[in-house]
Amino acid sequence: MRTGQYRGLSLVELLVGLVLGLLVMGLAAVTFQALQAAYRLAVDRILLEERGQRALAAVAHLVRHAGWRPADAPALPPGAPPVLSGRDDCGQPAIGQALSCGRRATGASDALLVRLSGSAQGSDPTVPDGTMTDCGGYPLAMQAVDEAGAPVAGHAAANLLYLGVGNDGEPQLLCRYPSRRAGRALAGAWTSGALVRGVETLQFRYGVDRDGDGAVDDFLSAAEIEDGGAAWNQVRAVQVAMVLRGERPQAGAGPAAPLLLLPRRPQDVPAAPGSDTVFLPADGHGLVRKVFAATFRLRNPMELGAP
Repeated sequence: MRTGQYRGLSLVELLVGLVLGLLVMGLAAVTFQALQAAYRLAVDRILLEERGQRALAAVAHLVRHAGWRPADAPALPPGAPPVLSGRDDCGQPAIGQALSCGRRATGASDALLVRLSGSAQGSDPTVPDGTMTDCGGYPLAMQAVDEAGAPVAGHAAANLLYLGVGNDGEPQLLCRYPSRRAGRALAGAWTSGALVRGVETLQFRYGVDRDGDGAVDDFLSAAEIEDGGAAWNQVRAVQVAMVLRGERPQAGAGPAAPLLLLPRRPQDVPAAPGSDTVFLPADGHGLVRKVFAATFRLRNPMELGAP
């Protein structure tokens, strides 16, 4: 019986096979890394968009409800503060009759103070029925209470939006709202909470109606209003612009470029980084950045003229 002849691979053939296998494995690894990087970038952009829209929604809620009061609410006391006011480049802001600032802000960011009320449940004006909420998401009643639990006349809530830095160094949009005791808003006591992380700058302009026809005649900064450009009770709309950054550095990213925020006015030209029209990130870190901007109109303009 004849036995078959068997022939193995030569050394050259074996080496060629190994090289081809290594090339295929290398291409697969590079492709996997590229797909993984693209996936991370897509997720980062999606989360960035979600955070930006959430930040705009927080501003919209306050601006649109500035000055809201139920029809059966008692009249405001004489000399009541405006229902909406702001300050430019305001760090460590404090709530009082007027908004005050302790220092310059992160990213030269502005602060916005909005006062609004809520509806009461039953005959107690201090028990909220859930019709209106503050920037912390808590329901507002018609009135707040003092330390003794007695109702306090005037608006029940002052809501403050401003920019701060967390313990980990991440800039974030903060909200300061009334503290609670037994479910009731406590007058003169405040709680601060983070709304959105990664907000590098926050800028506001205010649309004023100088002739009382209900239309916005010009958009002014807070400093221009305080300097006599208009009174706060003439504000009918608010422009907001903020820059949010992603969380994952992108390989190969170039230096951070200036970002256009609010529309330029004749008095803003030439716009320089650090103004409310242009923002230049302090460092790139290869992070994705996006500008979120919108204009919101106040729904309660008649309340702005209250004494």
